[in-house]
Amino acid sequence: MVHTLTCNAFGEQTYVVECGDCGLTVVDPGMASSEERATFQHLCDRLNAKPVQVLLTHAHLDHVMGCGWMKDTYGLTPRLHPADRETYEQAPRVAEVYGVRMDAVPAATFDLRHGDTLTCGQLELEVRFVPGHAPGHVAFVCHSQGWALGGDVLFRGSVGRTDLPGCDASALAQSIKAQIFTLPDSMVVWPGHGGPTTVGDEKRGNPFVNGAGSGLLQCEAEG
Repeated sequence: MVHTLTCNAFGEQTYVVECGDCGLTVVDPGMASSEERATFQHLCDRLNAKPVQVLLTHAHLDHVMGCGWMKDTYGLTPRLHPADRETYEQAPRVAEVYGVRMDAVPAATFDLRHGDTLTCGQLELEVRFVPGHAPGHVAFVCHSQGWALGGDVLFRGSVGRTDLPGCDASALAQSIKAQIFTLPDSMVVWPGHGGPTTVGDEKRGNPFVNGAGSGLLQCEAEG
């Protein structure tokens, strides 16, 4: 149901979700090279399905490097939270700073809100607002299938960076506590980098945030 493609120089995870009706929801298209884009198209062919919507957890450059190509190839406009408008529009300029090539970003729809329910074919995705790593960061939760696409909020044994423009360590800790750790322990979290984890594993053992409230990030934010 959830397929991953590791993309671009930052090792970003692009997610392709089968919707059950020969449609695909693409989350955080990071495909930056012709090889990565060909791999994406081969996956679509293998699944005998086509992309029908593009969603963004947030707009850091590694998560939007394929947005222009998705618009040109499939006519799809990315959707994201309005608080990440500036981050999205500045992504090509940030790419120049990092010395990486990036296409111009297309016009986007800034309409995602906390509590929205998005239709993904036969699936429903709940939008949860989880700022901290980025001002307009959201997570997409599929309660019926027991998984969430969390972007760069929570990783296996780690959390998203809080040293970039627009980051806020206290907000990130609160987002994880209120919006991620309130999900069932069995919920699988697919992150923006690296492999999946579960809410329960991170509550018990994540050294930055944990259910006991002794995580380093929480202590730093409270202190």
